[in-house]
Amino acid sequence: MELKYFILRRSLVIIPTLMGLTVITFILLWGLGPELIYRGINSSPKVNIPLSQQALILSQNGFSAAVVNGKLVFTNPIGMYFNFVSDLFRGNWGYIIGQPLTAPTLQAIEFYFPNTIQLAVGATVMALLIAMPLGTYIGARPNSASDQVGRIFSLSGYALPAFWLGLVLIVLFGNNGTAGFGNGTSGNTPVGIIPYLNIFPYFGNGTEFLSTTAPKGFFSSTFGQTLPTHIFLIDSLIAGKLNYFVIALAHMVLPVATVTYGVLAGILRFIRAGMVDASGQEFVKTARAKGVPEGQVIKKHIRKNALLPTVTVLGLLISGLLGGVVTVEIVFNYKGIGWLAVQAALNYQAWGILAITFLFGIILMVTNLIVDVVYAFMDPRIRY
Repeated sequence: MELKYFILRRSLVIIPTLMGLTVITFILLWGLGPELIYRGINSSPKVNIPLSQQALILSQNGFSAAVVNGKLVFTNPIGMYFNFVSDLFRGNWGYIIGQPLTAPTLQAIEFYFPNTIQLAVGATVMALLIAMPLGTYIGARPNSASDQVGRIFSLSGYALPAFWLGLVLIVLFGNNGTAGFGNGTSGNTPVGIIPYLNIFPYFGNGTEFLSTTAPKGFFSSTFGQTLPTHIFLIDSLIAGKLNYFVIALAHMVLPVATVTYGVLAGILRFIRAGMVDASGQEFVKTARAKGVPEGQVIKKHIRKNALLPTVTVLGLLISGLLGGVVTVEIVFNYKGIGWLAVQAALNYQAWGILAITFLFGIILMVTNLIVDVVYAFMDPRIRY
């Protein structure tokens, strides 16, 4: 099968999967009840009004509701489902009211999701830069001392909770400020116990210290996020503010290191297993029998084939990261999509919970599609 037809077939699978996701999201909405849904139906819901009037407002917005035995209940689930799907695809995802902010849910995602992208990309790049050479080295030397150390290292990454590792890094290297990076205004207050290395900020992404000193137009007045991309690291370069870039980079060190360890553990384990498996294949034995230098055998024959299963696990890891590294974002008060999801849940923001759940599902489906395409490109056998 040609690659284009394989991509088309895999893309079409997304349609029923997406519809299934809308059904699951709708069931969650139904379970939350009309009271919570009513709170986020517009930017300023009237709360101190009779239930009958609340039911009327819900019905006018496509959520059939009525008062039964003194309680507000949903009616006509089928019609309500189709209205719900229509609103989803028209971009009407309700409102988040009060805490952590008051805004349309999609707009809140637009402003907080880039922080998660920045964290996920940074961790993925660092993990790949370390895992590729390290996995190749230990995979080419199975059961050696270096292999045993590498296996312990990767298993530790699986075992250590991310929130615990984040707290340890704060205790060792944390600094409650901008630590002299750039021209932040919060000063330098080391909290880490290692002298000279306790210089890395651990609170937020750095914008908290600059909102009063940044030039006009650099920050959004509504959310306090940078413009135009909402990614502080990139926006500081666009604005030509290298001191801001240093501050943004410094605030990424501890959270990225925390996330990188977990991602690195997964990738390293798969590369090592793939290397060991490929080493015993007939084509590798043939290459060695022909006198091909060992370095070329490892790089061109063994590692290339070992990377195939790694692509799958890497895709799943990236989709998990883009879904929000919740515990890490909470520990470092890093306001990404995971942080927003927790705040929405703690403050009973029904529309925020539903929208982020739907977004997570979309991220997972798109990532799986990309993984399938990359896998098919690397190994044409799976197209059939």
